Amino acid sequence: MTASSLQNAKTNIADRLALSADSAIHSTQYAANKAFDRLSGGVESLRGRAGPLMERAALKADASKHYIEERPMKSLLIAAATGAALAALLSWVGRSRSSRL
Repeated sequence: MTASSLQNAKTNIADRLALSADSAIHSTQYAANKAFDRLSGGVESLRGRAGPLMERAALKADASKHYIEERPMKSLLIAAATGAALAALLSWVGRSRSSRL
């Protein structure tokens, strides 16, 4: 094998590798674009569904505010009882978990 044919073989291999790399890059770009398009559509769908949920949450918040303004003592007692129940539950879960370890 001559030096010229060896050089041509190296060039040929380099060209094929470059074409393979270029093909892989284009395939990856295509897959990424498809994934981005699907994700973008999902985000838009979520935004469309979030609007009514946000409106309902705002209405519930207003109703809660009104209830608290109308019955402040009852609201305070409910909040204290809820806090105590949550603290007891967390304490029980913490003890239960530490006894398993």
